[in-house]
Amino acid sequence: MTSAAQQETTPQRHRSALIKAAKWTLLGLSLLAVVYAIANERETLRQAFLITPSRLALIVAMLVVYFLIYSYRFVILIEKHCDCRIGLLPWLRMLIVVRFMNNTVPQMGTVYRGVHLKKDFGVSYTDYISANLFFILTDTIFNFAIAALLLVATGNNLSFSGIHASLWLSAGFIGLLFLPYLVSYALSRLHGERKSPNKIVRGLSEVAREITASVQDIRYMFVSTMLALASFVTMAFVFHLLLQAVEVDLPFATLAVFYALYRLTFHINLTPGNIGIRELAYGLLCAQADVGMSKGILVSAELRILSMLVLLALGVLLAWRDLRKAWDSIRSQRASEQRSS
Repeated sequence: MTSAAQQETTPQRHRSALIKAAKWTLLGLSLLAVVYAIANERETLRQAFLITPSRLALIVAMLVVYFLIYSYRFVILIEKHCDCRIGLLPWLRMLIVVRFMNNTVPQMGTVYRGVHLKKDFGVSYTDYISANLFFILTDTIFNFAIAALLLVATGNNLSFSGIHASLWLSAGFIGLLFLPYLVSYALSRLHGERKSPNKIVRGLSEVAREITASVQDIRYMFVSTMLALASFVTMAFVFHLLLQAVEVDLPFATLAVFYALYRLTFHINLTPGNIGIRELAYGLLCAQADVGMSKGILVSAELRILSMLVLLALGVLLAWRDLRKAWDSIRSQRASEQRSS
């Protein structure tokens, strides 16, 4: 019995090991490509480090605003899908932990958030998965739609592989828009054909129903769309400031594509935190916009570093009370030990 179980799990272990090896190999190759591209553009690297203190302070302030908006989007999302009210600051603390964990192991922070919500707030895994999938779906749909509309409205000629960027974005928008309904229909048929559908099918069916029901909630969709718009404008301005530091001034429609790509790299992870992948993606985007691949890579790297520093600073501020209590406890313990000795 044990040997049979071992034979069944051995192929799974091999697949898991191959996937891990592929991810780390991809990470290494991506980083090598990033370093090579930057090394050949030392002047661009010098410009990136000459960012003025006032511009840097403005970028940091905008990142703080962005993280607050992003956290509040999740607060109302969890309240809607999971019937659970969580304060903004506790959720911001969770965001900080999740972001750092995802930069270590892909999706590790997302799993941690689900376990944390289940343990401390009684949120079921099905509700959490449906809320998370709904956020990914609506966030990507909105970003693709706004970027495509801006490209068409402004006559921007940004293209990839000879195809206008708005067509790529529109195709993704239409596919994602109908995806929940197609999945819901397919699962309902599968659910109906089986007298006793398995747990996975039942769970997926419930997730699909939650997503389609939320899309039909006009008031909730309006609020979440306004918050998504605020996030978009805030981060587009951050991209504008970072690009100006390397003497690049891109149209607002192109910045919308930057933001759509930025959000997409959080939803689809190929390496830990998509390190290297996101930088190369921005490099290729800037190359298509005729501003140079190295500048796109540097902007992405700067944004990653600044975001992590801002989140670290916010984490220290939010945890200051707990840190102070821990430090006072240590001091009192040492004082009591000294008195006893």
